[in-house]
Amino acid sequence: MAAFNEFIQQLKENINLADLIGSYVPLKKHGRYYMASCPFHGPERTPSFAVSPDKGFYYCFGCHESGDAITFVEKMDHLTFMEAVRRLADYAHMDMPEREESPEEKRRAAMARELQSVTELAGSYFHSCLTRTQMGKAGLAYFDKRHLSMETIEKFKLGFAPPDWQKLYRDFTTKKKIGGDLLVEAGLCAHKNGRYYDVFRNRCMFPIWNLSGKIVAFGGRVMDDSKPKYLNSPESPIFNKRRLLFAIYQALPAIKAKKQAIMVEGYMDAISLHAHGVTNAVASLGTAFTIEQARLLKKYADEVVFSYDMDAAGQNATKRALEIAGSVGLKLRVVHLGEGKDPDEFVNLHGGDAYLEAVKQAEPAMDFLFHSLLKQYDSTTLDGQHHILDDMFSVLLSTGDAFQLNAFIKKMARAMHMDEGMIRSEALIYARKNKSNVYISQNMPVEKEELDLNPLKKRQRLLEAGFLNYCLIYHMLPDGYEELDRYQFADEFHGRLFALLKDMKAKNMPLTEEAVEGQLPREDISRLAKLRMEGEQPGSVPREEYIWPMKKIYLQEEYRIHTKKAQELISSDPAKAREEQLLCIQLSKEILALK
Repeated sequence: MAAFNEFIQQLKENINLADLIGSYVPLKKHGRYYMASCPFHGPERTPSFAVSPDKGFYYCFGCHESGDAITFVEKMDHLTFMEAVRRLADYAHMDMPEREESPEEKRRAAMARELQSVTELAGSYFHSCLTRTQMGKAGLAYFDKRHLSMETIEKFKLGFAPPDWQKLYRDFTTKKKIGGDLLVEAGLCAHKNGRYYDVFRNRCMFPIWNLSGKIVAFGGRVMDDSKPKYLNSPESPIFNKRRLLFAIYQALPAIKAKKQAIMVEGYMDAISLHAHGVTNAVASLGTAFTIEQARLLKKYADEVVFSYDMDAAGQNATKRALEIAGSVGLKLRVVHLGEGKDPDEFVNLHGGDAYLEAVKQAEPAMDFLFHSLLKQYDSTTLDGQHHILDDMFSVLLSTGDAFQLNAFIKKMARAMHMDEGMIRSEALIYARKNKSNVYISQNMPVEKEELDLNPLKKRQRLLEAGFLNYCLIYHMLPDGYEELDRYQFADEFHGRLFALLKDMKAKNMPLTEEAVEGQLPREDISRLAKLRMEGEQPGSVPREEYIWPMKKIYLQEEYRIHTKKAQELISSDPAKAREEQLLCIQLSKEILALK
């Protein structure tokens, strides 16, 4: 384990964090670190995501995400710790050391391999049933009715599940020697009353591929009006429906080339578009558009064009998608295909070129949402205005784009014949209520966090940050720290952190950053990361560089206070005034001694 920990440390040291993060998001040099629009909550008018290659970590001043190279890759690519380590080891051209897996890790890895193997086998089985058997003719007839060629069937490896209750089970257990429990785990079979039976029966089968081109799950559709219309594989160690999109493997080359993805609702919508040359289309997997899917697309595209049914459900789905897409920095537009038409129907009636023309004319999603709300609610009534504004604010604030928010307020004021100042006031109330920090320009005074612009206070805070960074980097309280017992910290968090360090020292606890984090309340972790990010590389003589200057500032403030008291008491209480003067003399001596 020690060798592995050493490898992790060396791995972090061998990776230039700015180069790594710069391969995901554009970085701009800003003083001693790099800045970017945060990949976890952007877009932002003013970048708040800071990267320090020297210190080997990042911090967002907006959403407070922080971490190192491993943490970043874990979050961006939705990987486990070990998966992220392996990827970074390849990136840094380092050989992974041998690490003994636990029995549980070995079991999970073996299960994943078995599930992958049996799912791939099932994909070939269903495809063969469709294309090579008599019973598959019903499936071929259905696909022919939906205007799918054999070329398209082969491209997506479409299949057919036999109508027999145990056909797959018998074939896989007798011919392939695959156990029934594994088939259940893979979602291909179920077990009831001591009997196994096939989950997918008499259905056209749509394999779900991962980014590596492996089949990891299935969607099965009936060929008549029976229910359920679609039946999907359950989630498993190899399949998470929130993190995948149907047809993503087939669509990825076109998405990368166009920097654009088209999002549709159903498997057939996506397949039909591909069949007509619109090859950047993907579909959700029986779930609403998720943040994980948005982040996946953001890696390869700048824009997502939504092509949903524009009924009430479609409008709600689009609103939710807007909030999600905006939060990761994806541009979003909405296609209008005419009343009641879905992409599958439209493309088969009018062709791929007509559909692509509709995509060119797609409306910015924010405008689409606003126009939909104007149709849904009466903007001349107070109740209608509140509904429209609340729905718009929820989406506009989720993007973090202050420019867009303020521009749209003007647009809403004109369209709804409302006072712009009133809308800005409502936006401010909504933002406070929902803890949004997006800047809202307005004509009335804004309640902001009181900022102390006193140069002395600024100097104090910088000294405090340098002193505390010294303690955290060198895992110690330096000689002379006791001289700060009377010192009043300019920053409340700095004071609490210093008190914690003294308490940990008294208890003989290590003063490592990890140990400190373990003692802090959760809400202070991000403040600690911010402190580490903002602090300069500390000097080597903390007493002279931090402790004495901090003490001097404190003593000077005490001198000012007591001088003022002496002046106030000189006529009313000369004796007490004399005491204050003597105290000032003593403070003056202490100040001079620090020079």
